[in-house]
Amino acid sequence: MTDSPTARILIADDEPLYLRTTGELLRKAGYSCECVGDARAAVEALSRETFDLVLSDLNMPGNAELELLRQGRARWPNTPLIVVTGVPSLPTAIESVRLGIADYLLKPVRFDDLLSSVRRALARRPLAPPAAERDEIERRALAARFPEIIGDSPPMLELFDVIDRVAKTDANILITGESGTGKEVTARAIHRHSPRAQHNFQVIDCTAVPETLFESVLFGHVKGSFTGAVKDQEGLLRRCHLGTAFFDEIGELPGPLQAKLLRVIQEQTFTPVGKSEPVQVDTRFLCATNRDLELEMNAGRFRRDLFYRLSVIHLELPPLRQRGGDVVLLAQKFLTDLRPNDSHVEGFSDEVLDCFKRYAWPGNIRELRNVVERAVALERSDQIGTSSLPPALLASAPDRSVRREGAAGASREQALEEAEHAFLISLLQQHQGNVSHAAEQAGMSRQGMHKLLKKHAISAARFRD
Repeated sequence: MTDSPTARILIADDEPLYLRTTGELLRKAGYSCECVGDARAAVEALSRETFDLVLSDLNMPGNAELELLRQGRARWPNTPLIVVTGVPSLPTAIESVRLGIADYLLKPVRFDDLLSSVRRALARRPLAPPAAERDEIERRALAARFPEIIGDSPPMLELFDVIDRVAKTDANILITGESGTGKEVTARAIHRHSPRAQHNFQVIDCTAVPETLFESVLFGHVKGSFTGAVKDQEGLLRRCHLGTAFFDEIGELPGPLQAKLLRVIQEQTFTPVGKSEPVQVDTRFLCATNRDLELEMNAGRFRRDLFYRLSVIHLELPPLRQRGGDVVLLAQKFLTDLRPNDSHVEGFSDEVLDCFKRYAWPGNIRELRNVVERAVALERSDQIGTSSLPPALLASAPDRSVRREGAAGASREQALEEAEHAFLISLLQQHQGNVSHAAEQAGMSRQGMHKLLKKHAISAARFRD
């Protein structure tokens, strides 16, 4: 690519004055510039749009391990990168050169020298990225539109493409997948990018409402319509008029209500309990389940006609074990979100990341979040080590020395605590956060189960996806 006044440059530096003046000077030289103050914002900008050149500082937030350089070379290999640093060091200079940067400049740098470096880097850039890279850039830009869903593995990039297309329609969508794969998060993303985004997104948890009250909760009731109806009550469906209704665990919906929901979808009307006049409603329906609805229909527990109405579009979410490096991205995001401000924990050891990649994650994203939260609470060093992982993950370690490291660092009491914690997690995953069912299987009272959950700082709500 030759020097062009339309070339677009991304400038990343945490010094506001340098950022502003450099941006102004390059704009006067005829370039289009975007300025960001840290490495994470730079990666997000690169994921969102195409740049012809990156001009980056080294010592700035989010770049302690040269993350911008490493990700930039790996994900955008044809985009030239110039380093401008005020704190040079031999290791960073060697690593920068190894990663294939276009130039390494020291502050303060004369603008003429910087401009010459920019022109040389742009002149050596290919005229256009290969078709495969253009496709990858477009897909990653699409992924950046869904910041609430973390991941850039091929299955997730395909999912982002589908979500982007179906969100613009008004079709009903069935979202399936194993427990903990992020079905509600996906539903919210669809709503946020739909024409109904300015109206309510109403979650209707089919496992949380007793069957005897479900009709009243869903459709509403009038005062005096049954014992305890002391005032008029608006139903959940009415609250999402013009918006989106998300039925979580639709496979648990009682049979009689399946027929009534089918009528609502077909006619866009419903009748509150105790009323004779129907209420008009304009609602889009998104549903989720981890059950096999085909088996449920064959067994007569789920209406086939309702299934066809709800699954105009079917999205199957991939389990975490099929998402490759996404597990590391998610773990790092959870560490950032869950780490207290005064925490000393800064990252994960290589052994822990290896365990994360090898583990099958039966509880998927929810299980990973719980593991990170637990590790943050237990870890005493600045890096999370294998001794802070539950026993199930240690079994996935690549060699016995890692497993011994975890075992040697744990006392008998700690090992018992870890086993109890893992048992509770397994119960809640199996019963999707239903404390009563988990307590029944464990052979204890509901109150006893709540005490154990409080002891281990486990929230059952996190398992209801």
